[in-house]
Amino acid sequence: MDLIYRYDPYLPLQLESPGDAAAAMKILFDGNLRLTSMVALLQKEVAESGADGKIVVPVCPVNLGLPLFKGTVLAQQPFALVLGCSDARVPIEAIFDQSFNDLFVVRVAGNVLGTECLGSVDFAVRSFPECLKLVVVLGHTSCGAVSAAVETYLSPRDYADIKFTHALRSLVNRIMICVRGAANAIQHACGRNVVHHPNYKDALKEVSVYLNAAVTAFDLHREIAPVASDGLRVMYGVYDLATLFVTALPDASPTEPSFAPSPDPDGLADLALKLAKAVVEKGVLGDRIDVWEKIADPLS
Repeated sequence: MDLIYRYDPYLPLQLESPGDAAAAMKILFDGNLRLTSMVALLQKEVAESGADGKIVVPVCPVNLGLPLFKGTVLAQQPFALVLGCSDARVPIEAIFDQSFNDLFVVRVAGNVLGTECLGSVDFAVRSFPECLKLVVVLGHTSCGAVSAAVETYLSPRDYADIKFTHALRSLVNRIMICVRGAANAIQHACGRNVVHHPNYKDALKEVSVYLNAAVTAFDLHREIAPVASDGLRVMYGVYDLATLFVTALPDASPTEPSFAPSPDPDGLADLALKLAKAVVEKGVLGDRIDVWEKIADPLS
């Protein structure tokens, strides 16, 4: 299988930045679809032809945001800001098929909103009011930081062993409120006995990942509202490492990317329940949920 990036002098140039948040989201969605389509084609070629095919990706230096003249320094003109996780499997520009000068990216383990991260976001919002149209909080499945918070929640006695330093424990603590909310939502959706299901921990991690992105988006929207320009929207989504799609709800077989707006504080409990039900529908708890619901509650 050959993956070839080829300059096409006849490729139409797209030099204008998106005019609003909706246009900015479309660019990111189209980019995510290009990624998933290319990977699907690559997998098909490998499966059917023994990796003898090739995929040609047309590119243009101008659309890539590269300087055409020696010594040129481009002014920053990002159309979207993405607060994402530091996980090496989640390269944000690649996920959305964007390049130089398209995105202002802030990455930290667990995509949590610490003081320094908020400072970076605040800088971008204040510095690029004309071109910045969208802010996205991007979580991802199988997040190590969220997994550590879940492990701590399920085994509090092992807290010191799970995270050895104050700095790492501080990161886990920021996610813990989402883990608690996710646990309550799953039990509300499935009954208290779901905690004995063999896949309960997996379900708790997945709901926590989505809820953590949503809560961070809520916090972020609240923090930047006083300085944000009119029309700047704050959204969230989760990148699924298995499907490569960015979605606002867990989905085993997504066909298109999606975001959701930063939630209202009064709607967080309802959102957590919606996420829990989506994880159940996805099949994370398998087909045995009804059996486990009927087990006698050991606390009763």
